[in-house]
Amino acid sequence: MSGLIIRRYVQFGVDRLIASVPAFLVLVLGLHFVLRMPHGGGRLPLTYVTLTVFILVLIADNWFIEVWVPYRWLGGTPGMRCLGLRVITEHGEDPPLRTYTIRWLMVVVDGYFFGLVGALAIAFSARNQRFGDMVARTLVVRRG
Repeated sequence: MSGLIIRRYVQFGVDRLIASVPAFLVLVLGLHFVLRMPHGGGRLPLTYVTLTVFILVLIADNWFIEVWVPYRWLGGTPGMRCLGLRVITEHGEDPPLRTYTIRWLMVVVDGYFFGLVGALAIAFSARNQRFGDMVARTLVVRRG
């Protein structure tokens, strides 16, 4: 298995960790307040609000890490930057915001079975692309 593939697996984990920390802080703080409330009618609605905010923050954090940061910060997520990787188009150019958005939306497919579908696509595609890269026509390469 090539070093690039291993770097992409590690990068995915690093980025998920960074994106999930704020959302889990919201969840823990929200549930803390729910559990401190006296038993009654206000607990259930506040629990739903907490879970809704948790999901929205998780989605927003993932969009920020996967789309906005690479678009504004030289083609890579924080995990990619730490591991010396970046995203380019198949023509070797910096991708536009739309391309990063397509890659991010395709995580729905790549993320099946806890990311196994994307990992297998990277491992067995000729250019080590996950499905999001194939659809967006991008490559993840070593920063050079």
